[in-house]
Amino acid sequence: MKITFENYAIPEFQLTAKVRAMEYMFRVKYDAGAKDFDGLDMYYGAKSLGAISEFLLLSIHAFINEEIILQAPSAKGFKIVMQRASIGSYDQIIQMVITDPHAISIMEDLGKNAFYDLLKYMVCSLLGIPFLLKNRKAKKKIIALMQQNDDLHKRLENSLMAAHLPVKHQGYSTILLLGHTPIIKFDETTLSYLETEIIESGSEIVAVAVSRFNARTGTGRFIDDIDAISHSFSPIEGAIGADEKSLMADNLGKVARGEFSPLNAIVTKVTSKDGRLKRYQLLGVSDA
Repeated sequence: MKITFENYAIPEFQLTAKVRAMEYMFRVKYDAGAKDFDGLDMYYGAKSLGAISEFLLLSIHAFINEEIILQAPSAKGFKIVMQRASIGSYDQIIQMVITDPHAISIMEDLGKNAFYDLLKYMVCSLLGIPFLLKNRKAKKKIIALMQQNDDLHKRLENSLMAAHLPVKHQGYSTILLLGHTPIIKFDETTLSYLETEIIESGSEIVAVAVSRFNARTGTGRFIDDIDAISHSFSPIEGAIGADEKSLMADNLGKVARGEFSPLNAIVTKVTSKDGRLKRYQLLGVSDA
């Protein structure tokens, strides 16, 4: 992170004002994966960089403004700009520039460690990778976003699919870093998680709490611990009645207050090819 004071000319008055700016540097590294690196196809590389930029814009806007937007250009309070690539490598440098005073204040309070944890938590939750969120300020941000709808997760999932194009079509790996610290590596394993779903036979009872819920559709997200990554659920048609919806809505309120009070959910698990949980089909729910 870097905080600077930059001169901006104002043509109408020919004045120079000191503008306080905060910067973060990201790097995207394309390298060998299932296949040796032999040049990044421009089409897949451009699509991948655009998707990573979209992921950053949508996520960071949510962290700063605590609201969900569906279009990356609508992000406010900061901007993402492409910098000169590293000489002699396929690393692409991406600069995040914040000049909005409100956004700077929030990011200063959040701190680099919490910012890193939020980004890692967000991408890991979409790829089925366990990541325990310990930072207090990062956890507070996630709780503030818990009751938002599922649109952000779905939108970010679409971005991650496009970010994987060099993996899918050229067999490469893609690493996203904040400064010199890796956030995530996209490879054949993460691609498989995004692309494949296996519906298990039979059902089971799991102890879970509700971290997000839409009373109209009966859909939402479950957690198995107050700090755990959430997984989406959707009810089998006709399986959930008004009493069960009320039970889940009440449970959501407890989670929002930081209280983990699990329910018994009857579910069928939907997993990736390697057995990692992706989502639940919900058959019923009751008090534990």
